[in-house]
Amino acid sequence: MLTVGPASAEADRLRAMARVATRFRLNASHLSPDRLAWHLALIRDALEGTGLARPVVIDLQGAKVRVGQYPATSAVPQRVELHLAEVSDDPAIIPVPHEAVFAQTAVGDELHLNDRRVVLRVVGRSAADRLEAETLVVGPLAAGKGLNCPSRVYELPRVTARDAAAIEVGCRFPDVEFAVSFLLDGREGALFRPLIGGRRLIAKIERPPAFAALAAIDEAFDELWLCRGDLGAEVPLRDLGPWQSRFVASFPQLRKPRLLAGEVLGSMVQAALPTRSEIVHLHDIEAAGFDGIVLSDETAVGTQVPAVVRFLEDWLATTGE
Repeated sequence: MLTVGPASAEADRLRAMARVATRFRLNASHLSPDRLAWHLALIRDALEGTGLARPVVIDLQGAKVRVGQYPATSAVPQRVELHLAEVSDDPAIIPVPHEAVFAQTAVGDELHLNDRRVVLRVVGRSAADRLEAETLVVGPLAAGKGLNCPSRVYELPRVTARDAAAIEVGCRFPDVEFAVSFLLDGREGALFRPLIGGRRLIAKIERPPAFAALAAIDEAFDELWLCRGDLGAEVPLRDLGPWQSRFVASFPQLRKPRLLAGEVLGSMVQAALPTRSEIVHLHDIEAAGFDGIVLSDETAVGTQVPAVVRFLEDWLATTGE
């Protein structure tokens, strides 16, 4: 499965990607309803008459904390404030439109943003809706990036207004499926099913509590993805391998397809060829019993999308898949 984004949102590129993709993915966390509809129409029109029609998975935000509208920066300042707000035009003020973050976060907590590319330590509270923090790991940040706290499980609405809006748009188009982010226990399936009109519903496994509920999630959803991006921000990085092994160990008890997401070919965001480690990793993914992979930045924002397509064409020809 290949993600469509700024680097791939044009007709010729989509047709090339469709030769190697079984489905496309759109990340609704970074798209307004209007832009989501635009992308869906673009994919439909680009593939019309080609014999390459592909389902599109709309990846819903789910119960996940994300930064609000924030000016993209390659380096977050050394001292920042987090405000309960939707919008900020100041890089030193990070808007977080979730009351639970301010109600549950304490001085001394670490906050991981943008898949741990930015790490903050909370050093003070200037008001009920304002946190002061120092930057432990300086990195890039932009609007819509995730925020995690390893010591907290923020309680958010399980069906957000943003997800409901994305579902309404997606249901205007045929062959659209939906993936739900940040599951806790599988009960989310009963909340989303009535909204999607019988379409396929995919579970994203990216929080530790979900691993204790895999049987219930497998029952409630049509497909499971192990998503290492946010999982790697929820657990210590050194533990990511054991968590993946725990997921693989559950395969004999799971009946639904299982896919792996999260930097599977991460080097190809910039490089024209994968690393040898990634080549071996593809073999290991297949040997472990995964039913497929999901590429994200590699085709959404990467500089080497044609090279990714060529590599996948060669790989599929060699493996016969």
